[in-house]
Amino acid sequence: MWGVMSKIVLTGFYIAISFLLFLGKSGYADEISIVATDDSEITVETFPAKGEYLVVWLPPEYGFRKSHSLFSQSLSDLGVEVWQADIISSLFMLRGPGPLRLLDGHYIADVIEYAHRKTGKKIVVVGDSYGALAALIGAHQWQEKIKIKANLVGAILFSPYAYAYIPSLGLAPEYMPVVSSTNIPLMIYQAKKSGAIGQFDLLLELLRKNNNPVYTKSMPDVMSLFHKEEPSDLMLKLIKSLPGNVIKMIGVLDRHKLPEAAIPLKEYRAKDSGIDIYLREFKGNKTPASINLTDVSGRDFHKQNFKNQVTLVNFWATWCAPCVEEIPSLNRLKNKMKGLPFELVSINYAEDKSKIVEFMNRVNVEYPVLLDNNGDFAKKWNVITYPSTFLIGIDGKIKYGVNAAIEWDSPELVHEIELLMDKLKSE
Repeated sequence: MWGVMSKIVLTGFYIAISFLLFLGKSGYADEISIVATDDSEITVETFPAKGEYLVVWLPPEYGFRKSHSLFSQSLSDLGVEVWQADIISSLFMLRGPGPLRLLDGHYIADVIEYAHRKTGKKIVVVGDSYGALAALIGAHQWQEKIKIKANLVGAILFSPYAYAYIPSLGLAPEYMPVVSSTNIPLMIYQAKKSGAIGQFDLLLELLRKNNNPVYTKSMPDVMSLFHKEEPSDLMLKLIKSLPGNVIKMIGVLDRHKLPEAAIPLKEYRAKDSGIDIYLREFKGNKTPASINLTDVSGRDFHKQNFKNQVTLVNFWATWCAPCVEEIPSLNRLKNKMKGLPFELVSINYAEDKSKIVEFMNRVNVEYPVLLDNNGDFAKKWNVITYPSTFLIGIDGKIKYGVNAAIEWDSPELVHEIELLMDKLKSE
């Protein structure tokens, strides 16, 4: 009996050892702690490799997800070491764009310096979404701190966000000062369906103003490589195919000579967000772009003349929780306005038709849903956040804008819409 038990125990032991070895080969990262200059401990997940380069990856506003680990392991398998440094979590800060805007670059520079000193490897800083902002801040801080720059290759950014704050609907955004003070080599992988695609040309212009090399590559059909808790099939496909290109571009960035000094940063003063939770006078281009789109049923929708009725144009997406939240109030508003000179037009941002239809089979949407297949139409309306809603008066001009979810059938809003329609009666 004991012999049988011994065999079972030994078998279990060998299985456990084999499983642990398998995990080690399959990319389960090692965790280390780095003590920053102020004695704070920064937790870092490492994906070791034997090559000459090391990536310091800063998390986006929602933190690291499964896709980050899969991508990091792919880079490690190809010979590039990756350190995922979750500084926000280590400092017990709340997640979100705000903390990343205010993050002290010294912490990032401390991680970069330790990584180079520990491994002797050349450093590439990486960030996605608002983590790209942290990557730029950290690289800039290290430029100021370390006089010998040969060990900094540059930065790689995935669908970067770098807004200083979200402006009111219709106005162009301002960017964090580090954007205009960046002079290191950059590689940007930009998702074509990203909500920031409409502002990408402006961001590129600012990043290139110091004559530093900035390379770009488009990623079609995705909003981001990392935004979902569980990656989609398309995200997994890109995560498998892109690491080879990333490694190629690291070599390209490394061939560029780094500047002798960092460009001084302008002082950043936090500003109030332009997110509106009520009707606000629209201050952008008041002439609405003509609508020539197809709805989810395949019917063409054309609208060039917005005069002689009040028109509400709502940009939304199924992945946007606030967008979904305001659908019932939009349904009720449409019913309240029945028989009046009022039209409600909804435009879905860059999602597959099948996904929208599946969503509408679960959620009651009682107004037309038009398809902005590649996001180009939202760009014409200068949409930055979702939902974004435009209220157009009887003169055909945009009167109000809202870039948040609100109760559209509240007595106050219904009254404002009726006032716009009353002007038609008086003419």
